[in-house]
Amino acid sequence: RPNLVLGWVYSREALDRRLEGAPEELRETLKRLGETMDSIVAGLETVSGVHTVGGAGFIHSVPNYSRVVEEGFAGHAGRVEAALVAAQIERDTASADFESGILDVLEGIGVWRRRIIEYLSDERPRTPEAAGNCARLLDAYSRVPFAPAESFFEAFLSYTFTFYLDYCDNPGRIDQVLWPYYRRDLESGAVSREDAAELMSAFTESCCANGSWSAAIGGTTPSGEPGYNELTLVCLETVRGKFRPNYELRVRRDMPDEVWNAAFDALASGCGQPALYSEEGYYDSLTAAELGLDFEDLSWWNGGGCTETMIQGLSNVGSLDSGINLPFILVRTMKERLAAAPDFQSLLEGYKRDIADTIEEITAGLNRMFRARAAIAPHPLRSLLVDDCIERGRDFQAGGARYNWSVVNVAGLATVADSLETIREVVYENGEVTGGELIEVLDSDFGGNEPFRRRLLRCPKFGNDIPSVDSSAADLCRFVFDEFRSRETVRGGRFLPSCIMFATYAWAGKEVGATPDGRRAGDPIGDSMGPVNGRDTHGPTAMMKSVTKLPLSLATGTPIVNMRLSRASMTVPESRARVKDLVRTYFEMGGMQLQLNVVDQETIRDAIAHPEAHESLIVRIGGYSVHFNQLSKELKLSILERTEHAV
Repeated sequence: RPNLVLGWVYSREALDRRLEGAPEELRETLKRLGETMDSIVAGLETVSGVHTVGGAGFIHSVPNYSRVVEEGFAGHAGRVEAALVAAQIERDTASADFESGILDVLEGIGVWRRRIIEYLSDERPRTPEAAGNCARLLDAYSRVPFAPAESFFEAFLSYTFTFYLDYCDNPGRIDQVLWPYYRRDLESGAVSREDAAELMSAFTESCCANGSWSAAIGGTTPSGEPGYNELTLVCLETVRGKFRPNYELRVRRDMPDEVWNAAFDALASGCGQPALYSEEGYYDSLTAAELGLDFEDLSWWNGGGCTETMIQGLSNVGSLDSGINLPFILVRTMKERLAAAPDFQSLLEGYKRDIADTIEEITAGLNRMFRARAAIAPHPLRSLLVDDCIERGRDFQAGGARYNWSVVNVAGLATVADSLETIREVVYENGEVTGGELIEVLDSDFGGNEPFRRRLLRCPKFGNDIPSVDSSAADLCRFVFDEFRSRETVRGGRFLPSCIMFATYAWAGKEVGATPDGRRAGDPIGDSMGPVNGRDTHGPTAMMKSVTKLPLSLATGTPIVNMRLSRASMTVPESRARVKDLVRTYFEMGGMQLQLNVVDQETIRDAIAHPEAHESLIVRIGGYSVHFNQLSKELKLSILERTEHAV
């Protein structure tokens, strides 16, 4: 059956039910169909197991909202028809079939719009206000989204229509696309700021109801100018106390104070929004990755899904395609190599070889999946909404988009950094235990060795500006990132590393045995790019200095860092000013992304004990905000362990 995100979905159970009651003359056909479909699904499902760490071939995307708003779907139809004629002249059957399929999609969209109009026409509003709203919608839907929008309201309606059409996935750069229409209507008196706030509030509620994902606001315009406007402020105001959409505020060095204040007001509401992104850092990282990005296209970067870096309306980047569980590999390496390794460097080199072999397996598996999708799992809706599929006559899944990199997830960096530092100190420098003895203790999950586990916990930990552990973390980080970036996707593009551990840092830990840093078997691993929760004990500046020693710019897919602040940090003016300085300094030092949780320790403790009293409590995890009560007990406890910084 069709699926707006995956293109289609196959159910073996449904086929088996058909078989049970099928006449004899159809049974053999259905059996062979089942065999064929099972083989197809096997080709698509090459991503599984311990290294998915939050990604298993997901396909988040951001449509080209600008095209729909500016030219309407009638403009799309014109481009498709021209491409179809060209394909027929060239006798390119594959492209002609593709363009014909896109025309079918457009016809289906037209049917949906007609049903909306019929529904509105049948409405019997109970109040004059409702009647006015209904008439306004009917009038707008007589033109959009097939004709170009002529007003702010029509642009908003065309934008949201496309958002719902694309399965309520990512709202994208809504403040940039709608700004010209809002500014023109505001100047003419056709719309007020209150009107815009009312519409954006309704959209925010819809995003919460549908669990939609990310919207990048602010930042830079295609011409290179600051992209902050009144709609940026409206977005920040209407998200207060809400958990969606995931607003990503693109912070330039010249971001106005009023935007800083609006952002901090939203954070003070406890919603974990917005996350903060270094505009200069992302521009530099995307440029250095040699992805062939045009300057104007670069301005449309947006974290899709949780926050996987993509280009609005121009990319198919995987989100997340797969990942690598570094602590899981370390446990395996230690069992195979630690007892015999003559020195720390020999062990580290063996670990890196094991990582490289795993990355080769992961990327080869992903490329097999990409080939299968291109061959048998087309995505006509995304092919319509993402450039340059129509012009290339090629499906979204087959490399039709302008940019086709793949974002993969790197998990457990801090756990591994702490573990390697512990091995260096306890086994090779101090000789407190042999490698074999350490393996025995870990295999027993520290059974009967609690004093020794506490000793391991006292070893230097990442996140405290300690040169030895930070240097080791940076070296390993660079190796892993370079290994991924050196490999290409069959769609055309590179594998781009990220570090986006949302709820998955708890799930990923379940597959990992006890580690030398004092972590017990099955416990959560390190959270995204920051320190293991609770181990950054030397203050926020030390934590940020450790993180910025890592080659963050190589993690173009997004290197997430979580930091929890006391509520006073956002409500006391002097503290708020210090937070602003801290964030700006972090970005100047090379930080790329930062998400702030403003919730006190006592509130989290009480929410664990009395969840019914905290149904509206929101926390930020790996790239998005979520209601605290929706988290597992393990995740709740891990958030409680996060260091609460006072600034």
